[in-house]
Amino acid sequence: MIKTCVLACALLVLSLGMTLLGARAHAQGAVCGDADDGLARINTLTSEAQDQMRPLMAEYFLDQTGTVGTDDITAQVFQPGLCSGIFDAPTPSQTLWLRFVISNPHALDEHRVLGFVEYILDEVVLFELHDGKLRERARNGRTQPSPAKADTAIKVGFPIIAKAGQDMEFYLRIRGTFAPTVTAMIMSPGFFDDWTTLEFSMSGLTLAYLSVIALVSLIVFRHIAVRFYKYYTLYMLCLFIFTFLYDGWLSKLFDVTLPVTLAAPVFLFFTGLGNFANVQYCRILLNADAAPRAWQVSFKCLSAVVILVTGLAVLDPWRLTIGLHLIYFVSPMILLAFAIQQIRAGLPQAWPVSASLLALSVGLFVAFYSFLFPAGIPQASFAYELIVLRPLALSYSLAIMGETLFMMLAISTMVRAMRTERQAAVVELAALEHQFETIKKEQNEVQEVTSARLEALETALANDPNNRQHLSVKQQFLERATESVLDNISDQDFGVMELASELAVSHKTLGRRLKEANGHSPASFIRSVRLSFARNLILLHRYKTVSEVSAAAGFASVSHFSKLYREEFGETPGKSISLFRSIQ
Repeated sequence: MIKTCVLACALLVLSLGMTLLGARAHAQGAVCGDADDGLARINTLTSEAQDQMRPLMAEYFLDQTGTVGTDDITAQVFQPGLCSGIFDAPTPSQTLWLRFVISNPHALDEHRVLGFVEYILDEVVLFELHDGKLRERARNGRTQPSPAKADTAIKVGFPIIAKAGQDMEFYLRIRGTFAPTVTAMIMSPGFFDDWTTLEFSMSGLTLAYLSVIALVSLIVFRHIAVRFYKYYTLYMLCLFIFTFLYDGWLSKLFDVTLPVTLAAPVFLFFTGLGNFANVQYCRILLNADAAPRAWQVSFKCLSAVVILVTGLAVLDPWRLTIGLHLIYFVSPMILLAFAIQQIRAGLPQAWPVSASLLALSVGLFVAFYSFLFPAGIPQASFAYELIVLRPLALSYSLAIMGETLFMMLAISTMVRAMRTERQAAVVELAALEHQFETIKKEQNEVQEVTSARLEALETALANDPNNRQHLSVKQQFLERATESVLDNISDQDFGVMELASELAVSHKTLGRRLKEANGHSPASFIRSVRLSFARNLILLHRYKTVSEVSAAAGFASVSHFSKLYREEFGETPGKSISLFRSIQ
């Protein structure tokens, strides 16, 4: 089963890697015209209802050094863009220029908004070509303060007024992106408002939901396992911080201008940290520490890989993130494989955990694929069509909500199982207490019989002075031998020869006199004294573990001590410790 799961995960990683390497080679749409005929950059406005939004027709120029200015950009050679309006995003050291024309054949001015699907754009500046020179019309982006922005919505937008019967040529300068592509669109003002409102609502609801779940985990889950609720709360916190920063709430609420070169490592750090926390709380919830060793090693390796790829991604967010993207999707699949095995093992919470991980895997796959390989967007009449066609935010939110809802069910299942176990433990403890009372009663009876025998023996000795004197000599020798053993009780090397030396007798004499005194051989006598001493330690609550008692009584091996103790007293030392502790 484990080999099958590992092989399946390896094939999955290989297939995803090949997809990532090959999918970027395919265009997300056809090239619209060429640079000579100018059709690649003309956007003719219409009044049709289905033309509320459409991709921007534009030519592009990628400035590799980011040094080409407005005075030189008109002389550069622009390439025809895709009909889908999707362009490869520039790296932090590059600048992407778009050149396009808005043609208004109508008798009235037309109001449009130039918008972008992506959340993160450091700087977007709109220029209009007028009398052969570029004039700045508006600017927007994460690094621009609010007063300078053309629009302060959650998405970047530029209001444009297309003059009646005119063709207006514009240039866009784009810097600082996090996504691998830039998708530009022309839409009506109403469509832009509806679209940004939907995105704003989805992001706000996701943040509110994550806040509630994190709070619930702190209040409720801490009664289950401290490690579990800490990891789960950390997971929710990472999701919250990532969403808060990625969706631009830091800029919107506090007007913080944070460039992508600083923001991207933070995004990726919390992405990796959340993935690590997800692995850890699933490990605890699925009782992986009691699983076969192969699975325990797999969890350790998975955690190490998550830490490694996160570190690489933080070091270089634009070239070393492929490992983090892969593991962010692959790790739930590995956890799902283990959860399925735990279903077969009869773990109650494994079923809802499997459903939770499945929902997370499906949602993350859609979001992951939509992020790296965005689909082309045709014309749209309603804002929800755009959200469905580019489901990055939607699938991410649904994945998180589906995962947490099923995880709630898993946790409640585990709580019920723990309560059942606790009730069974209470019943077992009551039975043990009854058993202990019975044993204690029997010991009292034995003690009474022993006392009666001692009284009879004392009476007999009083009536026979000769026998009393003889027994007194033996008893004195036995007491001396016992004291010698007790004086050296912690010395594991104290044996028969050492005892004979302490008593100043030969080995043979020691054996004969101990045999006469209590019927034991010297080795058996020393062992009996050590066991009685260990029993007294347990009765007096001097130590809490078997190993501590064993060492204090001079036994070199804990297992050998436990065996001798059970033979001597009819129960294990661990059981004696538990029984006498409950009495105390």
